Amino acid sequence: MSPTPEIAAAWLAIIAYAASSVGFTIGAIFGKRRAEEVAVIIAVIGLAAHAAAITLRWVRIGHGPFLGFYEVASLLAFMAVACFLGIIARHRDVRIAGVAVMPVAFLVMGASFLVSKDSMAVEGSLASYWLAIHVAFANLAFGAYAASFALAVAYLMKHGKPNRRWQSLLDRFPEPDTLDALTYRFVGAGFVFQTVMIVSGSIWANEAWGRYWGWDPVETWSLIAWAIYAIYLHLTMTLGWRGKRAAWVAVLALPVILFSLLGVPIVYQSIHGAYLRL
Repeated sequence: MSPTPEIAAAWLAIIAYAASSVGFTIGAIFGKRRAEEVAVIIAVIGLAAHAAAITLRWVRIGHGPFLGFYEVASLLAFMAVACFLGIIARHRDVRIAGVAVMPVAFLVMGASFLVSKDSMAVEGSLASYWLAIHVAFANLAFGAYAASFALAVAYLMKHGKPNRRWQSLLDRFPEPDTLDALTYRFVGAGFVFQTVMIVSGSIWANEAWGRYWGWDPVETWSLIAWAIYAIYLHLTMTLGWRGKRAAWVAVLALPVILFSLLGVPIVYQSIHGAYLRL
C-alpha cells in the first residue's frame, strides 16, 4: 500500500531534519560554511513538508494537532524548527546552533512515528476552546525554550577554551553578550507562554473534570519545568547571573520541559493519558 500524501509529507520532514542535522554537524566539526547553508535550506524544505503533513491531517480529521502522542510530538518538533529558522532569519551568525536544534527536532519527530497515528474525536470534555488555547501556548513555549537551548549551547561553545582547530568556527558566532541576551529573551517569552499554558489548562481541567488542579503527574511536571525556568529568570534578574552559569541552566532545563510534555504520559498513569495516548 502506497503512503498517503499526509504520511509521505511527514516522512519527507523526518528525512530533511535528519539531513539538516548532518549538515550542521559537518559545518560545526569541519568549519564548512557551505554545509551550514545547505543544512538551512534542507531545514526549510523539511518545515514546509511538515506544515503540509499537519495541514493535511487537520483537514482529514477535522481538528488541529491537539490529541494523541503522535500529533503533540509532531507539532512540538515543528515549533522548534520554526522558531530556530525565525532566529537565523534575523541573526544569520547563530545558524550553527542548528547542531543543537535539528537533532532534537528529528528525534522528537521520529519518536512520533513509533506510536499509533490513529486520530481521536473532539467530543465531550475535549470540545472546548480552552484545549486549543492550552495546546497552542504549550507549543509556543516549547518553541521559545528550544530556541533558548540552542542559543545557550552556542554561548557555551563560544565561551569555552577551544584549541586553534575550533577558533575559526567560533569566531563566526555573535559576541557572548549577544547570545546571553537572546537566551534570556527567549526564556522570558517561553515562560510567559508556559504560564498561559498552565492557566488555560487549569480552566480546561475545571470544565472537563470539575477541578482546577489535582497534582496529576502531567500537571506536577509542568509545574516543575515552570519552576526551573522561573529560577533561571530569578537568578538572572535578581542575582545578576550571566554567562556560563545561566547558559547551563537554560541547557539543562530543556530535557525537563520535554519530559513534562512527552515523557510523563509514557512513564506515569495519568488522567491526561487518555488525551496523549501512544
